[in-house]
Amino acid sequence: MTEIDFNEMDRNFTEIENRMNKREEDGLKNVLKHFDRIHDKLFSINTMFIAGFFTLIKLSNNISTITILIPVLNMIYLIWIEYRMMEKSRFEADVKNKTPSEINKWGKSIRLNNWLSLFSITLTLIVAGYFIYFLYVSDKI
Repeated sequence: MTEIDFNEMDRNFTEIENRMNKREEDGLKNVLKHFDRIHDKLFSINTMFIAGFFTLIKLSNNISTITILIPVLNMIYLIWIEYRMMEKSRFEADVKNKTPSEINKWGKSIRLNNWLSLFSITLTLIVAGYFIYFLYVSDKI
């Protein structure tokens, strides 16, 4: 092989590596975009549950007013997750000024965010279960 062939191969490998890095970066952005979409839907559903719980409380005598805390606490949890996601974006915006130990610590925090997001879906399903239960036991609807 000649030097020209090596240069051509080196350029090809560099081009492939650049494309793979771009795909990796796009993949990370898509994951965050999907989390945002899921959280938006959870916020919308939870808002409907809050309205539904208010309606059930108003129309039924055997459902306690304190049950409104079920969807409200879930909403607070969702807001807390959104705050963590905002902090993640802030950290990434300034990642060049962070030490390796800070980056490592933050990586663990990001993995925790993924689990917290999964847990938020589970909590919203539990709120839905409570809503269905209270809808079933209400006396006037």
